[in-house]
Parts: sequence; structure tokens; C-alpha cells
Amino acid sequence: MNFIYNAFPIGLQRLIISLFCVTILCSPRLWAAPYYRASGLVDIPTGKVIEHGVFNLGTYFGFRNASELPRDEVALQLDFGLFDRVEIGLTNVRHNQRSFLLGNLKVLLLRETGVVPNVAVGLENIGDSVESELKDMERYERKSAFLAVSKQFTLPRIHHITGHIGIGNRRFVEDIGISQVLNGAFLGISKDFHPAFARGSLTFSVEVDGRGVNTGLRHIADSGLQVYLAAEALNASATNGKEIRYLAGVAWTNRALMKRIEEAKRLAKQAGRLASQAKKATQESNK
Repeated sequence: MNFIYNAFPIGLQRLIISLFCVTILCSPRLWAAPYYRASGLVDIPTGKVIEHGVFNLGTYFGFRNASELPRDEVALQLDFGLFDRVEIGLTNVRHNQRSFLLGNLKVLLLRETGVVPNVAVGLENIGDSVESELKDMERYERKSAFLAVSKQFTLPRIHHITGHIGIGNRRFVEDIGISQVLNGAFLGISKDFHPAFARGSLTFSVEVDGRGVNTGLRHIADSGLQVYLAAEALNASATNGKEIRYLAGVAWTNRALMKRIEEAKRLAKQAGRLASQAKKATQESNK
């Protein structure tokens, strides 16, 4: 495994070490949350999947809106794409000195072209049974199925904006607050920005899920380093007094690296064609 690890850049090696240390050394009373999946918003899935060969490795924290902002959660997540159609996710969960490994699966049914949106189906929380350990954490209900649709629209002034809508069961349904009206439905919007000062992209999102209204901001640097900030249950006063929760995370994706590799391959092929043409022209001139 060392030769695989050493193939990563030095900065990525340090990030991987930090992520695993956070997971191993976290307090036994902390547990993970499936926030910010690579192709999702804060807490809802979208109709998109990760591209083939791209992966996303990150750690995420949750803080309650109480005195001194006590930390509630920490997670280590890995998401990767296959064949531009399948997305697989793994989440390490720690609770009461026990570890759980949960999986997520998403399959792209339709790809956005013209008026046709992205449409995907998926299944979350596959694996170890954690309901008995996390009775008050509905987001961990096993085998939560969903269907999600995403479509980009062009609007005046704000230009491109992406809408997301879907429906699911189990973790997407609760008997409190707005969920009583939505009954498993979820929706959201996201907008990408590319300001010069960001040296990358910024994605702002607002969503309504089975627990309330969430908003988030994701920064993806040109190097692939990502930083997440979000607030969950902004309508806390309307959801049986649940507190607003703040989320933060850091991750790294190889998407930019993959693009550079593809560009290098394209340039190499182009250079090969030019060299072949030059050689052919030289041979013809020597006849």
C-alpha cells in the first residue's frame, strides 16, 4: 500500500493523515453525519453523480447552537464515481466507543441534455445496524431509498441556477415540523460562483429536507481542497424546539488532478500527431 500512498502529492498525504487522526482520536461520545456528500447539497441528495475516476475524501463536524458551541459530531467520508453512472459512498461512524461502516449507492438514470434533467435513484445507510445505538438520529435509518432530479436553469441577472427536487423514505420522513407537510419530499437550489479572489469556485445552496431548512457554502480551490460551512434547521423554532446546528468540514477531491491528466494526454497526442506529420513531410521532401 505504501507505493499507492506515496503516489499522492505531499499536501494530500498530510491531509489524509490528519483526517484519519481526527477520526481515530475523536471523543467516543461523538458520532458522524452524512452531510455534504460529494454530489449533494448540505443534507439532501441530488440527481448528479461523481465522474468516473473522481473521488472525494473529507471529514465533517457539527456544533450545537448552545453556550460555547459544543461539538456534536465528526465523520470520515469517502465518495467515488464509476463509469459516469454510479456513485459509491462510505462513512465511518463512531459512537459509544463502537465503530460502524455505512455505505451509500447512487445510480444515474438520465443525464441532463436540453430539457431532460439529471435523474438518479439511490440507497443510503447500507450496512451496520445503528438504529439501536442512535435512536434519536433519524438520519441513520437503514436502507433509506430516494429518487432525485436536478436541472440547471438560466434566469435573468443571476444567470445559471440549479434546482433539485426528490422524494425518499425512512430518513427523509419525520413526524415533526415541515416534514409533516412534505411527507418524504425534499427540494433545494444551488448556485455556483467563480470570483477571482476565491481562486476556485463557490457554491451557495438552500434546501428543505425532512428536518427543516438548511443553507450551506462550499469552496473548492483549484488544488482540489474543499471547505464547507452550513447551518441546519434554520426554522428550529418551528421543529419542536430543535436547536440550530452549525456544520463545518474539509475535504479533497482529485477532480482537478484528473482534468490535468486528461489535458496532458490530449497535448501528448497532439504533439505525437504533429511529430508524425513533420516526419512525413521531411520524408516526402527528401524524395
